[in-house]
Amino acid sequence: MPSPNKKKTAVTPAATPAATPAASPTPAATPPPTPPPPTPAPAAPPVTSVANGKNKGTKVDLQTAYLAIIAGLLAYFQPGDPFALAAGVMTRDQLIALFQQFVASAEATKTSNAAWRSAVQAERAMEQTVAPVRAGLKSILQGKFGRSGSQLLTFGITPAKAIAKTTAVKTAAVVKSRATRAARGTKGSVQKQAIVGNVTGVVITPMTAGPAVPVTSGNAATPGATPTPAPTPTGTTPTPPHG
Repeated sequence: MPSPNKKKTAVTPAATPAATPAASPTPAATPPPTPPPPTPAPAAPPVTSVANGKNKGTKVDLQTAYLAIIAGLLAYFQPGDPFALAAGVMTRDQLIALFQQFVASAEATKTSNAAWRSAVQAERAMEQTVAPVRAGLKSILQGKFGRSGSQLLTFGITPAKAIAKTTAVKTAAVVKSRATRAARGTKGSVQKQAIVGNVTGVVITPMTAGPAVPVTSGNAATPGATPTPAPTPTGTTPTPPHG
């Protein structure tokens, strides 16, 4: 058995060495800034022919002039080169964008002009189709309501104005018509039937067919010679001259 007078000795733990702080990483060198990529030159809009033949040679020439300025700016200047103008300082790209807006606007005008002309042609063709239909319908409505009927206003048709003739105007028209007929000798159908021709002094003698008389060369008509009378057939009476 262990002795009761023996003292217990406490065991002291060994000292733990202090933790060493981790070394901070050395900052890497900052790379130099990368220059921005060059700004691509804006594409020039295409120039088409004009829709209206009357202004040919003006709009296209003007568009071509602005496109030539754009080409020169792209060839000899950088995107940020300034230009001191009366409207303010503008860069090369700002000028190019402004000029291209004009070229695009001119193209839009020509496109709308072509569309307008196409619409006009379609309208004219349609008018040729509906005009006869409207004229026929107008005649039907005038026959139903009369040329002076107020109902025509409902259909957008102006009624004909009734012409009121005075008695003096009617009398003058009758007198003038009679004077014209008398001057021209105009006759009516009854008057024409009353006119009958009368021929006197004409005696018609019936002719009896006889044998054919051959014509010889001696009886041929000679210019300037007196014609020889044909022989009278036997049994017939010569026809007296007409009176």
